[in-house]
Amino acid sequence: MKDGALHVLMFPWLAYGHISPFLELSKRLADQGLRISFLSTPGNISKIKSSLHEKWAGKIDMEELPLPPVEGLPPEADSTADIPMEMADLLKIALDGLEKPFEHLLSRIQPDYIIHDFSQHWAATVAAKFGIPAIFFFIFRCLGHWLRYSAKQNQGWRNHCRRSARATTGLSTVCHSLSVGFLNIEACKLMLVRSCFELEGKYIHYLEAEHKKRVIPVGLLLPETFPTIEQNECLRWLDNYPPSSVVYVSFGSECFLSKQQVAELAKELEETHVPFLLVLRSPRYNDDSTSSAEERARTLLPQGFEERTRERGVVYCKWAPQQKILCRPSTGGFVSHCGWSSVLEALRFGVKIIALPMYIDQGLDARLLAEELRIGMEIGREEDGSFRAEEIRRCVREFMVEEEGRRVAESTYKVRERLFGEEGKQESYIREFMKHLL
Repeated sequence: MKDGALHVLMFPWLAYGHISPFLELSKRLADQGLRISFLSTPGNISKIKSSLHEKWAGKIDMEELPLPPVEGLPPEADSTADIPMEMADLLKIALDGLEKPFEHLLSRIQPDYIIHDFSQHWAATVAAKFGIPAIFFFIFRCLGHWLRYSAKQNQGWRNHCRRSARATTGLSTVCHSLSVGFLNIEACKLMLVRSCFELEGKYIHYLEAEHKKRVIPVGLLLPETFPTIEQNECLRWLDNYPPSSVVYVSFGSECFLSKQQVAELAKELEETHVPFLLVLRSPRYNDDSTSSAEERARTLLPQGFEERTRERGVVYCKWAPQQKILCRPSTGGFVSHCGWSSVLEALRFGVKIIALPMYIDQGLDARLLAEELRIGMEIGREEDGSFRAEEIRRCVREFMVEEEGRRVAESTYKVRERLFGEEGKQESYIREFMKHLL
């Protein structure tokens, strides 16, 4: 402890869906007077610095550890956004190569606590060498849902997971991930979940009882302010449409659709006759160093699609300001992969979700929306695991045009008020966590 301030080292997994909640937690702890060190790779740290508001200058120190080379992994890969999903295991191997450099870093900066992510199962053991307590931060929904739903997935979803095994989402990998999760729980002094009692109270209590370990929700950790960016073309386009008339379609920073999936999605969107904003991304492969991300993405589209839908649709192949899109009055629906951050952002702005989950935790988020909260609709899958393309059209029409959409909009608003209606409610979770640290 230096100058009377607790020093906390934050260490997220190398994915922006993980980096973002770790950074939001860092900001809130820094605002409470803690000294924060934020650890990642040089490429990620560079992007974080460029986006971090001057409000936190001097409050959050950045620490860099470059990844060791791994055969088959592009040397410039710093996060899952830089690679196709089938390379994720290589990125994990590279991360494991940071165990010894991480030990040297702890020896140098001597924090009072470390807060680490799911994949760094060795972090607590290394920290224990220096007598530093480790706190495991589970950035998904409460782990109790993983246990509850592990045996309840429908056959189509199970087969989709098996087909996606190369993308680290097979059932054997799920079992491995759960095992790693339990190791993290057993080794940590405290467990944090990115959730709140209003949303998952019974599962938080279950997790505490099951593991006899204190579990503290730290709130939903959505950015307090929007990123400062110029008014781009997709936002200007949205402003031309009436309230709740446009469906936004995006699958996050890590989910990349195949050419066949994009073709099926585009066909069904075209036949909905509903205005749409489609965000489309494609990863760079080792043998593709010349084409831009936008060029790669547009090659996935069916021939003539953009020309045929130009009067009511936009295909956006760059980074999209999702929160600004969701808060636009014209955005009425969201076809989403159901990453936890995307779900929370949609709830924050009262946007109805049509769920098309791609990986394991996203399937659980889709169940929460469709089965428990009853404010979403999940696109079904065939027995072979492929999604039912025609259901995209049906769900979009039902949510955006028909009476069911109005009912869901009312239910979504009620959930939004429960989570965000009381001023300062989410911040109270941070203050409660601070009591435990102090």
